[in-house]
Amino acid sequence: MEAAATHAWSGAAALAGLHACRSIGELDARLVEHLGVTLGGPAFALLLADGDELGWRVVACGGEGCPLQGRERAGREEWQVPAAQRLPVSYGHHRLGELLVGEPLAEETAGAVQATLAHYATALVNHTLNAEARQATEHYCASLQALEEGIVLFQEEDADAVMARLLSLAMAMVEATAGVLYVLREVGDADSGLRADQVLGLPETLLDSLVAADSRAWPECLMEQGPQWFERAADGSLGGIAAGSLPPVVGNMVALPLRYHGVDAGVCVLFNAAIEAGTARDYLGRVQSLGHLGAALLHRLKLEAMTARNRSIARELEIAGAIQKRLLPAAAPATDDFDFSWRSIAAQNIGGDYLDLLMSDLGDVYAVVADASGHGINSAMLMTSFRSTYRADAPWQEPEDLLAALNREVVHEVGATGMFITAATLRIERGSNLMTLSSAGHNPIFLYRARTGEVESIASHGPPLGFLGGATYASYQTVLQTGDILLLYTDGITEALGADQEMFGEERLAALLRRHAADAAEVMLGAMQKALCEFAGRTNHEDDVSMTVIKVN
Repeated sequence: MEAAATHAWSGAAALAGLHACRSIGELDARLVEHLGVTLGGPAFALLLADGDELGWRVVACGGEGCPLQGRERAGREEWQVPAAQRLPVSYGHHRLGELLVGEPLAEETAGAVQATLAHYATALVNHTLNAEARQATEHYCASLQALEEGIVLFQEEDADAVMARLLSLAMAMVEATAGVLYVLREVGDADSGLRADQVLGLPETLLDSLVAADSRAWPECLMEQGPQWFERAADGSLGGIAAGSLPPVVGNMVALPLRYHGVDAGVCVLFNAAIEAGTARDYLGRVQSLGHLGAALLHRLKLEAMTARNRSIARELEIAGAIQKRLLPAAAPATDDFDFSWRSIAAQNIGGDYLDLLMSDLGDVYAVVADASGHGINSAMLMTSFRSTYRADAPWQEPEDLLAALNREVVHEVGATGMFITAATLRIERGSNLMTLSSAGHNPIFLYRARTGEVESIASHGPPLGFLGGATYASYQTVLQTGDILLLYTDGITEALGADQEMFGEERLAALLRRHAADAAEVMLGAMQKALCEFAGRTNHEDDVSMTVIKVN
């Protein structure tokens, strides 16, 4: 019995190790090792689908006699084994691939292998989701970074300095070795012709020798579409440039049209960018906002007026604000067990508050409210990184462990800047309505109890995120009953000042929660927002304001 228990514990530890792998390559290697021990000798091969029946990838092989050893791709039927020896690799309703085994498996062994494959599928999907979240964060942060650079450029009055900085920034974003900034002689008039305004990394005399590969004018033809990446063709031509016009050392080219709300301003041409075919789309997505920015800059220089410059900055900030609003939940979790409502209002165009509502495949509800110190671009960028980590990890960790993991990420992000994030995150389990809540330096979370009509105040369980590396957090648990209401909010509400400089305060907010407890969540939240505006005497706020209401039906 003791040996069996030890074996079971060892197997569980090995399966848990799959989720600790830091890369897909490490995950595949750990899987091969675990399958070799579990199967005990028979040949096996793991195939994952690439989107078509004939294009499956051979991820892992083991044992003697496997016909797929050393193969990178294979059809499903290249190794003929009975259906009972084809074990599915699935995640939810999605079939990811199959494990082919050369010999029949005992029932106990088959069960152990299926458990291993289930853990592998979950770990694989998690890696993929995390990679997608990181990629989305990189794109968003790159756009905000370009915007921040643009705000500085908008304050520059010297046209040559602006254009030189714009070309340098574009080259840096794609790691190009050379570049040319072509500007329309009349910004907004695509027929006015282009002139080479700035050149870096290649002799200007070379530009005069460039010849178009067809009847179209070059580089005017590069302005017709969005950002494009060109690789040198077999005949030596490159992006509309005829073979022989460019030296052989030039292998690729990025064309970034400068277009802003329909106004054409020019095109930025970058040579020998650190881009491959597989990453071209990601890079082009990052630099597209820079193309918008470049056109806006040229437009401002054409008008030579401070008012035009201010309007352009405001518009760019509105775009950033619109992007940030898209990070809020698009819809409430699909459940009839709760009534949800939420609002997030930035004091400026972009803010440092964040709230979210998620539902896991099991039906558990997850919620978070967070507040980054300060306002503006820096806070928005920090909160975007926080969002990607939260969304990737929330369904897989206890709230207190999630905050500890988020704290490690925020400590790394903020460094010595002094920035921090307060946050409260919770999970409500389906069926039992057991709520687990953990808070990192955030203001109290309110819980209205329908049975007593009282409002409980749930205090913080640890320091704000980013204050202390290695910080740990406690949690609070309770079972929610019908009519109970959770109110998550940021301090922009309770610290709002009235005409006499009195703060709105927690007591006033709790009283509103009791007064409107019988209302639907949206009606309740509307009443709170209205009361806040009447108290402050204005509809705009000095601090970001965010609220989430979760009412048990």
